[in-house]
Amino acid sequence: MRSGTGATALIEPVLPLIRELRAQKHGWAAIAGALAKQGVAQGADRQPITARRLTALIAAIDKRERRKQGRLAARTMRRDLAPAPRSHALVLSADLNVAGRGAEVVTATEEDIRRQEFEDRVRSLLREDPV
Repeated sequence: MRSGTGATALIEPVLPLIRELRAQKHGWAAIAGALAKQGVAQGADRQPITARRLTALIAAIDKRERRKQGRLAARTMRRDLAPAPRSHALVLSADLNVAGRGAEVVTATEEDIRRQEFEDRVRSLLREDPV
């Protein structure tokens, strides 16, 4: 997924707040002014964001989300694709979940394994050859 840059990256996370402010009848110019005071700028010359640019960014974000939802809906209709995995937690069977058994298992870190392999190789090089 492509991440937003510039003003879009700043607007997208606060979009729910912007929608709430609009529901409270705040004007686009007031919202854009508040964002400009927070440092949201536009263009190469970094001018404060305008109401017109703010509405254009929000329209672009909304359009991108609609396209994304459309692609997901079309994907679910395809029979040749596996369904998207559902997020759920995996749980061990009751007979596999034995209390105290996890304490017996000692795992070596990758660093420990590398160090042991290095020491084994050094020992094999230092070992005297039988004459």
